[in-house]
Amino acid sequence: MTTQSSDPTVGAAAEALRDGSISIPAKFEAIGFLSNAGTMRKITFTIPFKQVADQLTFDRLLERHDFDAESLTTPGQRDISEKHAEKITAFLLETDRPYLGTLTIAMPESQVDIEVLQPIAKHVSLVKLVVPVTSENPIVEDGQHRVRGLTDAWRKIASDPFSEKYAHARRTLESSSIEMTLLLEGEPSVLSTIFVKMASTRPISASLIAIMDSSAVQNRLGQQVTRKSRYLSDRTAYLGAKAAQKLAASKGKKYDPLYPAAAVRSAAAAIAGVGVRDRTPDQREDILVQIFSRRAKQEGWPLDKVIEVTADEIVADLDYAFTRIPGWNRMAADELSASEFKAEYVHSSAAGLHVIANVIAAAKLAGLGTRRVIDELAKLPWRRDDLREVTVDGEVTKVHELFEDTLVRTAFDVKTGDYRAGQAGATRGAYEEAIRKVIGALASNSEEMATMQAQPVQFTLGLVSAGRGRPRKKQA
Repeated sequence: MTTQSSDPTVGAAAEALRDGSISIPAKFEAIGFLSNAGTMRKITFTIPFKQVADQLTFDRLLERHDFDAESLTTPGQRDISEKHAEKITAFLLETDRPYLGTLTIAMPESQVDIEVLQPIAKHVSLVKLVVPVTSENPIVEDGQHRVRGLTDAWRKIASDPFSEKYAHARRTLESSSIEMTLLLEGEPSVLSTIFVKMASTRPISASLIAIMDSSAVQNRLGQQVTRKSRYLSDRTAYLGAKAAQKLAASKGKKYDPLYPAAAVRSAAAAIAGVGVRDRTPDQREDILVQIFSRRAKQEGWPLDKVIEVTADEIVADLDYAFTRIPGWNRMAADELSASEFKAEYVHSSAAGLHVIANVIAAAKLAGLGTRRVIDELAKLPWRRDDLREVTVDGEVTKVHELFEDTLVRTAFDVKTGDYRAGQAGATRGAYEEAIRKVIGALASNSEEMATMQAQPVQFTLGLVSAGRGRPRKKQA
């Protein structure tokens, strides 16, 4: 139950707030130009460098979050490269022309008060924008390194306002301004996709693109597999090590990276039916769209449901494989760290993940139960020390039982006085041959498994081409 105050002063203040004669204090306000980017509105304005450094900092007004694959509600960024920010700081302290381009920030339009002052042109107006203290803080859409670099440069100058060392930089920055664009958008998936498409200050890793960009079907599939997998969700790498460790710690977890997100994405696409036909990301996307379009038509489902159901099926197979295949099963039981696994097992590389994924894909194409095939995969020699002796040019040496010159290459280690199977290189030819070897090994032990060697399966998977070999000569 609520009670109303009898104090006339309080009542008058409440009424003034309601009729707008008293305004809520502002976090930030500016005069700018309101325009459109399709269905999204945006405001562009100019503010002094000093104001950016004093007010628009990560510890005062702007927000930044390292991108978290598990969060669908918080807009996230790539991790900050301290060296990149330091270069910007050094540039600002030395240059006569401190131009940093346009900083882009974003927040929901519902959090901003906009007053149109004057129309300027069609779809362009001069406006006053106010971010009330009751609003969320804006997030940096593009320019987090420039904000950090500018803030650090100004703090160096302000730390000793009478320093001759920074006298020129102080005069230069005090007279300089920077352009800012406020995107009136709050949907995290929209903002992350816009960032990936427009980012140009520093290359974005393929793994972070796979996690952030939801415009591609292959990314959406990979994102769902990463989030939903019990065993891959905390072991998929997409941020730098320092940022990833901090993010994991904030959730009470330990960062234990195994496979990059880009590898999980391509493995998911392989199981979905792409196999090894994806010579380029664009080709992978085209094939996957065709596969999903056929299933959507057959099932009468929208694309979103096709992606979701396919992801669930892939997660079921991969999580089962994690409990069965040597090395993975020890990680699933928390008996082995990722670094220990990489030292002891041949399928610790992205190529090894692709081999397992494509054998699962072959099983699906052959109409076999995937769990039955995974159980047979578990019987194969996956350890690095699963070696056998061979004689080459009269000399006895050792090679891996199954994966020599595909996933591994064995050499004598003078430090240990024994042979050691190391990485063979993640070339496509090498892991495609490893897939053939695994399917061949399974087929040799079971007539049922031999169906994975059938030409239609191998062709659909991409391990053989149609009409492979020379055509027969016609009789004269």
